[in-house]
Amino acid sequence: MVINLIAGVKMPFPQGLRNNLARTEHVQLDTNSASLACLRLDDKMRWCYEHIAPVGARAEMLRIRSEPVTGLLVGQLYHYVDDFDLDGSVDIGSTTRLEGQPHAPIGVVSQFFHRGTGRGDQFRSEYQKMYDEGIQTALKYLGE
Repeated sequence: MVINLIAGVKMPFPQGLRNNLARTEHVQLDTNSASLACLRLDDKMRWCYEHIAPVGARAEMLRIRSEPVTGLLVGQLYHYVDDFDLDGSVDIGSTTRLEGQPHAPIGVVSQFFHRGTGRGDQFRSEYQKMYDEGIQTALKYLGE
């Protein structure tokens, strides 16, 4: 359902409109590799959804990202989760924390989960919760 929303929404609409108050910031459709849609619920967080089509041996997947709207600032967290087979279970989850000096932030992976190897299994429920929240957010707001 979310994948169809990503592919079906045209944003921003009308194109070139600078003062757009829509929650959906942009949608990019590429029929050969990946389709991307991003939405912003408030001034703090952005949710991005990528449907990556199967090509060759690569599995079809849905990637959901949660990231700050304000840009690259030290102390912020960036999260993503991947569902390889679209079964609703997270296969990969990652959190990157920005550290260092404000003029030159450095990304440090602070948590990582991989279902296939059991690596970071203690984070499974946290990433599954993020995935489920991302799906619900997309169903409720994507295209608005």
